[in-house]
Amino acid sequence: MILKLRSVYQWLAVCLVLGSSQVQAFGADGHRIVVAIAKTHISPVTAAAIKGIAGDTDLGQLSLWPDSIRHLPVWEQSKYWHYVSIDDHEQFHNLQRNADGDVLSALDHFYTQLQNPDLSPRQQLEALAFLMHLVADIHQPLHVGRRDDRGGNSIGVKWLDQKKTTNLHRVWDGLLLDLDSKSPEEYGRQLNTTSMQQVAQWQSSTVLDWAKESKALRTQIYNFRPVTQSRRTLITQTYIERNRPIVELRLLMAGVRLAASLNRLFDPKHQQQKQ
Repeated sequence: MILKLRSVYQWLAVCLVLGSSQVQAFGADGHRIVVAIAKTHISPVTAAAIKGIAGDTDLGQLSLWPDSIRHLPVWEQSKYWHYVSIDDHEQFHNLQRNADGDVLSALDHFYTQLQNPDLSPRQQLEALAFLMHLVADIHQPLHVGRRDDRGGNSIGVKWLDQKKTTNLHRVWDGLLLDLDSKSPEEYGRQLNTTSMQQVAQWQSSTVLDWAKESKALRTQIYNFRPVTQSRRTLITQTYIERNRPIVELRLLMAGVRLAASLNRLFDPKHQQQKQ
């Protein structure tokens, strides 16, 4: 078993190196923050089960792996698993879903996989990485995005006084965060202040609820006032201050809910007692 696990970790390390150029730094910080928050809400039994799967692998780093491999030919289909497209007038109950999958179906798939005792160590590690990653993705509002602007990717914006154009999706992927000199783990600790009642409420929701919450945030996301939207919209300090608390709340909710998902998988009695 030790030899098998060692080979899995070697494989993971190779994949991370091969795909490291594809990982966006700001997006990486968001995923690390979510994992840091989740780690404080999992039970000792859950932590031991995760260690049995991942060993001493840094879970924040592991959560980045799905981004690092989606451009590799063998994982090409996984690029569809990070988001779901839904226009403003559409509802989830009758949505024409992508046949190649989306973040909703992928979350269900990897959660179910982790319930399968016959998975190989490599499959367990893959499923854990995807679950951690996709819980964060679905809480990023533009991963539940409009088709016409590809979840904000097609909306060019100018960030404050920077000359280079970025896009709205990257703004919400992490540019709004105020990391300054803090590590993602320190940022997670700073955000991780909420009541047990609020935690229980968040953890009793469903994956579909998470997607609906993200969709409902579009009014704030596309409100660029007092600047008029143009070919290259200006992201002002007013926009940042108005929306940073929303991003931070979504990261906190994702971390709390990721912990609940992991507890249900590996320590269901503990999670039932909390609710």
